[in-house]
Amino acid sequence: MDIEEYKKLIVTLRPQLLSIAYRITKNVADAEDVVQDVCLRIWHRREEFSKYSNVAAYSTTMTKNLSIDRIRTKQYTSHDSLHDNLIANEPLPDRLMEVKDSSIAVRNIIKKLPPLQQKVFELKDLHGYETHEIATSMNMTTEAVRNNLSRARKRLRDLYLENNRKKKGENDEY
Repeated sequence: MDIEEYKKLIVTLRPQLLSIAYRITKNVADAEDVVQDVCLRIWHRREEFSKYSNVAAYSTTMTKNLSIDRIRTKQYTSHDSLHDNLIANEPLPDRLMEVKDSSIAVRNIIKKLPPLQQKVFELKDLHGYETHEIATSMNMTTEAVRNNLSRARKRLRDLYLENNRKKKGENDEY
């Protein structure tokens, strides 16, 4: 295939190839890049094209395949950036230590509750049991469970705030 034959073939095929690439990529710039790639590949393999009876069909298939490759590459790249964002959004070590310290403080505060309130609180808020299930398992009325749970939560809130005030006072001394 010489340059004149190439120009004649590509000039007539180019609009059709652009249309195919655009339908697949849904992006004008990507479609143009794909068709440019197809044109370059055809030019570099111009000696092989004498073997093919239908160059238009070969070019169309190449356009479809390269368009699909373009989409896959973009999806892969976007997944990489999502992964990078997930890594960047992970808490820093100092934040992890704060969370760990807070959870230890909460566990210690829960231990300060009276045994019945502690048990009701753990079953309801930590283990997710329903009020009627707790009442049945502890041989109590649902009203008694609700009262104990309310008292436990209020006591926890008060103890937690008191604990934080003490910590803040310790930090102010430095």
